[in-house]
Amino acid sequence: MKKIEQNWKVQVVKDNPTYPFLVIDDWYTPNEEKAVWKELDFLGANPREHQKRAENTIVARHKNGTSKSKAYRWYPHDFYTDTTISPIFNTRYKQKTPEFHNIIKECVPHSRSFLSSNMDTTLISYYEEDDHYESHHDTFHWTCLIWMVREPRLFTGGDFDFPESGYEVKLKNNRAVFFPCCYNHRVSPIKFHTQPKEFGYGRYTITHFYYSIPKG
Repeated sequence: MKKIEQNWKVQVVKDNPTYPFLVIDDWYTPNEEKAVWKELDFLGANPREHQKRAENTIVARHKNGTSKSKAYRWYPHDFYTDTTISPIFNTRYKQKTPEFHNIIKECVPHSRSFLSSNMDTTLISYYEEDDHYESHHDTFHWTCLIWMVREPRLFTGGDFDFPESGYEVKLKNNRAVFFPCCYNHRVSPIKFHTQPKEFGYGRYTITHFYYSIPKG
């Protein structure tokens, strides 16, 4: 097991004891962050018209079938035959460390479903002008969101909140948020105040979902 190399800035949010969650700043070390940015730039290298949109994938939807998400989306498992070359996959060791488990235990009783999980899956979202995600819940046990944004920021919006508990988490680069998948959550629309000259100056979200499958 790798040892965590950096000092996290951890906030265990338990103002509403029904909806505890974690916010961890400086999730990636400086070297990991550089590597992740290179991977994100690689994923976004194709022209916009060739990028996959969340609206055309498996996504939370309204009863009439319209997508609650408006964003670009990548599923890394679709194009990696060897995930060991991916910085995004390689940094998942952090969630398995005793240091992290001691933190997430403070979110009882929900933490039990994370600690008993034995599988995970990953997707990456990217938000530009007017992109957003309406209130929805996920269908696994726990959700990890890692936000990546270039500074100085060229847009407003893109913040995150839990509508049921009324708690907002401001968008910040290299910030991770962990919460049970059953919580409703949403992302406010992006509005550029300076139009970027190229793809990649909006809001990235690296999402890891955690779940369990029976051991046979």
